[in-house]
Amino acid sequence: MGCASALRLAQAGLRVTVLERSVPGAEASSAAAGILGPAVEAHHGHGDGHPHPGRRPAQSTLLTLGLRSRELHATLATELREEHGIDVGFRRCGVMRVAVREEERSALATHSELVRGHALVETIDGDEARRREPSLGPAALEAIELPEEAQLDPPTLLTGLAIASERAGVVFRTATVHGVIVEGGRARGVRTEGEALHADHVVVAAGSWTSLVPGLGLESAHVHPVRGQILTTRTRPPVFRRIVFGAGGYVVTRPDGRVLCGSTEERVGFRREVTFEGIARIVALATTLAPSLADAPVQTHWSSFRPGTADDLPLVGPAGPEGLWLASGHYRNGILLAPITAELVRDAIVGEALPEEAAALDPRRFA
Repeated sequence: MGCASALRLAQAGLRVTVLERSVPGAEASSAAAGILGPAVEAHHGHGDGHPHPGRRPAQSTLLTLGLRSRELHATLATELREEHGIDVGFRRCGVMRVAVREEERSALATHSELVRGHALVETIDGDEARRREPSLGPAALEAIELPEEAQLDPPTLLTGLAIASERAGVVFRTATVHGVIVEGGRARGVRTEGEALHADHVVVAAGSWTSLVPGLGLESAHVHPVRGQILTTRTRPPVFRRIVFGAGGYVVTRPDGRVLCGSTEERVGFRREVTFEGIARIVALATTLAPSLADAPVQTHWSSFRPGTADDLPLVGPAGPEGLWLASGHYRNGILLAPITAELVRDAIVGEALPEEAAALDPRRFA
């Protein structure tokens, strides 16, 4: 969020400094699986993977913004490749979501109905799903195909955004922000270690740590960490052509055979651990979707923190005092929503009109 917003602000003619306590992308951004799947994510209600009627407004808003942002990713990928020589791995591989239990068929039907009219969707039986993805296991009873969904490589995206931002004039500084300076009802800058940095606008894009930034007035429940664990391996040939969701998780296959299996959703605070329980759960879901993965070597594993919110919607927009802005709380869709968030932040700061959906993301709804 910080790098993408900095790039678009600099391209709009503003002087931009990014304050980062580590390196850009050191947290959830580079730990993500890189799924650009607004349609497949539309079925998520409140973290349990099932539709919730009361969550339809949030689902509708995220679907609309996510579809726009996925297309902005295609444009961004071309920009980074043609102007900076960086290939972020954007490709429309499609997504298949499968039902592995009889009671999940109705959830597939609900999901299909939810996205129909917004995205291409096709319902197929288990045999047809296995014909299209031969490594898919016998547990798959039915599936929906979402062919427009895409993926990319998050670490490469973060490298590309940082390089493009610096070439656009953005200054990166290593610093820990200890508070926002507010005077006369307006943000005037931030305090770091023994220094005050002054600015006309302050954009806070601190992910799961947003609520901990002094001066924002956010309670911990407004933006909170949700730990996710991921396990990786490599197969030859690649196990799947598509991203496959099901059995409580997903398997993401890169064209070179790398496989990312995930992920858990754990509300355990800032405990950065990879656990036996988490890995066992991921192995079980991955081998249910692709039994051949049982023989694959474990290569790496990691965990990081998604920034969850109380109502499943991000916080993007004015944070109270004039000149103070938030770009946080994107939960499962941080990589997906980065381009649209950057455009919303830029347009808000330069005074351009915002789309109707932006109102639902206004951070002041928690005031």
